[in-house]
Amino acid sequence: MTTVATNPPVPKIPLAAGLPILGNMQPMATNIGGFLTEQYKKLGPVFRVRALNREFIVLAGVEANLFYAEEGKNLFRSKEFWQAQDAEFGAKRSLISMDGEAHVRLRKVQRPGYARSALFSKLGTAITIAKTEMASWPLRQPLPALYSLQRIITEQLSMIAANYSGKQDLDTIITAVRTILATRVTQQRPGFLRLLPNFRRAKARLMQIEEEVLARHLPSQRKGETPDLIDALVALHHEDPDFLPREDMATAVLGPFIAGLDTASSTSAFILYALLKYPDLAEQVTAEADRLFADEGPTEQKLRDLDVTHRAAMEAMRLWPIAPALTRTAAQTFTFAGYRIPAESRVIIATTVPHHLEEYFPHPQKFDIGRYTPERHEHRRPGVYAPFGLGPHLCLGQGLAEIQMGLVIATLFHYGKLRLSPADYELGFDPVPTLSPDAKMKFEVLEWRHSLVS
Repeated sequence: MTTVATNPPVPKIPLAAGLPILGNMQPMATNIGGFLTEQYKKLGPVFRVRALNREFIVLAGVEANLFYAEEGKNLFRSKEFWQAQDAEFGAKRSLISMDGEAHVRLRKVQRPGYARSALFSKLGTAITIAKTEMASWPLRQPLPALYSLQRIITEQLSMIAANYSGKQDLDTIITAVRTILATRVTQQRPGFLRLLPNFRRAKARLMQIEEEVLARHLPSQRKGETPDLIDALVALHHEDPDFLPREDMATAVLGPFIAGLDTASSTSAFILYALLKYPDLAEQVTAEADRLFADEGPTEQKLRDLDVTHRAAMEAMRLWPIAPALTRTAAQTFTFAGYRIPAESRVIIATTVPHHLEEYFPHPQKFDIGRYTPERHEHRRPGVYAPFGLGPHLCLGQGLAEIQMGLVIATLFHYGKLRLSPADYELGFDPVPTLSPDAKMKFEVLEWRHSLVS
């Protein structure tokens, strides 16, 4: 009798339960982080989700994070998820859609512009921007939390990285950028929004801003100036126009204006909520802020030494991550956790699922900055904490963002006595285009603790 050896059948990837036609569109559009965590607990580290006519394979859990961190550059592409945004800006590619050696090269050129040192070199400017904006806030009047922080953080980034004030155009920038992201990238909103006059005007102005920024960075005008992000991009374009043609510069030049809207600003708003919700934390942060501004004022070392403020930021990013997952295309067929992932599959790497798992973060829904003390260090286990993403596209501005958020929060609490408005506000969420507190989150300044006039 002859026995024929056969390979064991490849298991079929489980499918998350969903509605006919719509599939999982609603939970993916409104709370993708929570949805992916729930499905991971039900289905394991590999499962499929559907949204209308699109299907995605999800890789989730610590092992998925470690796998992506190690193999991301070999097995996945970013291009497909971001190419529609590139096209909207008239570009063929951008840093966020590039992979391989080209991505490494452009990332290296942009890194100094988004480094901590870029903020430290303009620390006085950043503080003045925050104080000037705060001086316009009326006492005991509700202020929109996210928008108020966007006005500070976006202006700081645009001045630090591009030497350009975008303050007067912030509303226009918000309209253009959020519409592009929501219709072209996340597809949470219908494409016809890009046909509306309000968006078309906003986008036209955004492209004018790019032209104005570049016009201020002609080499002849920048002699003797400390090089910033835009100088580096202009230099690369002149050195190798085939690698960085003029039409591909828009997303990079506008990066400082885009970066703060839905990342640092949203996270800072979450931090602000937590501090105002827990008065004991607010007291600790206020004391820390007062030490930061004492004597000679904020310095690089004093900012690096912020402890309670930094741990509050880390916990806000764990509990309410702005980017709860990454979307990629499988560049080749591979196997993970016993499942075959076919080449060209749409893949979601659910990077922040471990943030909400009891085995890594006990009582995961509790806001607890003690997690990050040397005694606990719950975040140090490889693969469990990934608020800035993973792999080759790890957030380029991570270091700058951490320092900037600490500086902004410290400035708020040093100069103002704040409270939520109303005081019993409970956090709500706006998932479009990325997670942020809802428009109902407001705060007010009860009194000024120190003069904002230097």
